[in-house]
Amino acid sequence: MDTSMKKNIRNLLFLMFTLAAIYFSGCAVVQPIDRERLSDPNMIFDENPIEKGVQNHYLYIREGTQGADGAKSGGCGCG
Repeated sequence: MDTSMKKNIRNLLFLMFTLAAIYFSGCAVVQPIDRERLSDPNMIFDENPIEKGVQNHYLYIREGTQGADGAKSGGCGCG
């Protein structure tokens, strides 16, 4: 191999190593005290998930559509 090919391979390996280091540095261990704060009810998007599910069901029946939440239903309301 000539020197330019070796240089390209070396640059590619360096780039791959750098990207891997950046990617894996985003992982973090959550301490128990932080888990308590993350499980706070204020962190929940839907205050009442059952009520939200009922509202989505009525919307699916009325609109005759299906959302992207995995529910299998048509517009007839039988799902």
